Amino acid sequence: MKKLIMASFALALAGCATAPAPIAPVAPPKPVVIDNPLTVSAEREATLKFGGTGLKPGDYRMLPANAIPVKGTVNVLVSLRNQRTYVYKAGQLVAFSTHSHGTADHPTDPGEFKILAKKVFHRSNKYSNAPMPHMQRLDKWGRAFHGGVVPGYPASHGCIRLPPKMAKALYGLTKVGDVVTIES
Repeated sequence: MKKLIMASFALALAGCATAPAPIAPVAPPKPVVIDNPLTVSAEREATLKFGGTGLKPGDYRMLPANAIPVKGTVNVLVSLRNQRTYVYKAGQLVAFSTHSHGTADHPTDPGEFKILAKKVFHRSNKYSNAPMPHMQRLDKWGRAFHGGVVPGYPASHGCIRLPPKMAKALYGLTKVGDVVTIES
């Protein structure tokens, strides 16, 4: 009887000792990238109005002077991710450009700014007297729009460097107090 009990106990244990079913590997969720609707619509509008947004570093597109509204406020949208700057006058896209913004060590902060001051030719007070043609100051720490080299990657000390001709055109369109939105 003892052998029979031991045998049935061994059989019961054998039935319970099955290996767990393998667990199928689960892929980690893909990060969701949410585009800023302002940038997406600006890119779309630039594509429709200017026949594409395929600019090379240092390029810009602008409507002819006679197609730019005479009256109306100027708003500037700066996309750090796309390295594009969009200029609106009276709600109409009138220009867009590549730009170079701040590096990780000297970032360009996102936010809403107003143009605080303008100067046709300025030299940096912080960085080796560097030239800043068509400077438009955005904050009290020295960040500004200005003309310069646009290599196709972040390369400034926090400023938004535009192609020289675009910096000059933007300087002519804006006034102190115009709104600049920098989005990341």
